[in-house]
Amino acid sequence: MRNWLKNKYVVLSGASGGIGRELCKILIETYGANVIGIGRNQDKMLSLKTELGVNADKFSYYLFDVSQKENWVTLREDLKTKNLAIALLINNAGMFPIFQKTENTSPDTIQRIMETNFLSVTYAIENLSPVLKGDEKHKPDIVNVCSSAALCTIAGTSAYSASKAALKAYTEALQLETKDKYIGIVYPGTTATDLFRNDEHTKNSALDIIAMPAQKMAKKIARKILKKRKRAVVGWDAKLMNLTAKFMPVKGTALIAWVMKISKSKVFEEVFDYKKKK
Repeated sequence: MRNWLKNKYVVLSGASGGIGRELCKILIETYGANVIGIGRNQDKMLSLKTELGVNADKFSYYLFDVSQKENWVTLREDLKTKNLAIALLINNAGMFPIFQKTENTSPDTIQRIMETNFLSVTYAIENLSPVLKGDEKHKPDIVNVCSSAALCTIAGTSAYSASKAALKAYTEALQLETKDKYIGIVYPGTTATDLFRNDEHTKNSALDIIAMPAQKMAKKIARKILKKRKRAVVGWDAKLMNLTAKFMPVKGTALIAWVMKISKSKVFEEVFDYKKKK
């Protein structure tokens, strides 16, 4: 398989942690790409640059909130000034709130999640299109990292699932309308990111048990990108959710909710009212 990423410039949002951080390292160390990372934490970006060692010069970064359109405008103008031809845009940034009932999810939370998980992608594509440039063999490409929650909604994730479902529909429409370039969408399953390391409710929970290590998930995603897969469902739980939504859209999701409930994991207590039943 030809490595079309070598020496190409890649813009990657959500590069400071989780899947994005591991994906950044793989793109640089394994595939020889130059990555322009986007994140909000200066210390994490600096530690990533240090971790890259001899490859540190292939990594640069910008610090900004992806949910604000004006930040993408500023990035576009800066990239134009530097005359950098971006061969690949990977929209990976996102946020996941706590599991809670839909009626308890505040309008502010819903707005913030929609802005970060969905609208940020539209801002990125709209503003970076002028600097996305390929070559004679490869047109500039876009990959949107979605979620298995877009395939099969899970109890307690109404805002998150809605934002990812919007991203799914948006990307699919873009694929149908765009014939001269690769538009890919990835649906990762549960992944062991900071969500599980720093929260007593998620640590050692049912989610933690089934979560795929971020490095392994990133490797699988990178391979899908190299093969230019238009649709990639990654992780056994994501594949199960995909099948559930197709063949048992009502009973299947109810069964998943029942499994979540009997797990008695603290991470789900806001959804199933464990405390009230004690």
